[in-house]
Amino acid sequence: MTKISWRHHYLPVFYLKGFTKKSNKFKIYDVQNKRFVKDGKDFSPESYFFKKNDNTISIGDYSDDSLESKYYKKFDNDVAKLINKINSEDHSTRHGVDENDMPALNHFVSLMYWRLPHKREELKKIIKNNDLNSLGVSMVDELGISDPEIEEKFKNSEIFLKGYKFHNSLMDSTRGYNYNCRTPYTIIESSNELPFLCSDNPVIFEKQNPEVYKDDYLFPLSGTRLFMKTDRREDFPPLLRMMVDTLIFKQAVKYVSCTDEKHINILEENFERFNITVEGLKEDIFKRIKVT
Repeated sequence: MTKISWRHHYLPVFYLKGFTKKSNKFKIYDVQNKRFVKDGKDFSPESYFFKKNDNTISIGDYSDDSLESKYYKKFDNDVAKLINKINSEDHSTRHGVDENDMPALNHFVSLMYWRLPHKREELKKIIKNNDLNSLGVSMVDELGISDPEIEEKFKNSEIFLKGYKFHNSLMDSTRGYNYNCRTPYTIIESSNELPFLCSDNPVIFEKQNPEVYKDDYLFPLSGTRLFMKTDRREDFPPLLRMMVDTLIFKQAVKYVSCTDEKHINILEENFERFNITVEGLKEDIFKRIKVT
């Protein structure tokens, strides 16, 4: 029997490695219990930000991981090359990327957005409120005839939910063709001396219920690179990275990775001191960087 994968990362390992330092490890903060896991033990990126068998298709005794090992892996491998290039190039060459690279980054953001565990209920609502054709799927017999009862049963199955999770991210790219004008983007660098932080909800969208393929966002590519998909001002707030780290920390659902325990404490203290909400902080960040 062929051994299949079971540790399915919703944040890919190659991406998580960008938020480690020389040890190639980070600490894990449990935001629900407000404490570091195992008293601040260091973990490898392979150890967290995954869900067991999340992309495994099972029918009876048969299991298949092609969705993870073939389809997600292909897109992850492609964008890994691009992000590695960005992380290794300096800003004088715009980090070695141009407008032609933007669809790949946008698609990667969509892939991550829809495979986050807490997006499962949102996907269920989309599926519930649409028929198969509206979801981009056709289901007919050899005579081209559909059966509404069979369609509904299939639409409400776990197999369809897992497949649609991937399919919907592809559809985002198709929807994005309606917004194929120049993409305003900037990649900025921050100091390697600051602690590195990531979370299980790492992309900051300007809107609360974003349309991934067209709305503005901030996306940390690593501990030292921040991708901004938005028109921005010429001046740049020096404390932006701390503000971004604070927001990524506060919008986390379950886990935050960090290379220094003190960094989490500082972010929490500042958040409480300035008495601001998560949405208020997000609004402030975009107000500071966007052209009005």
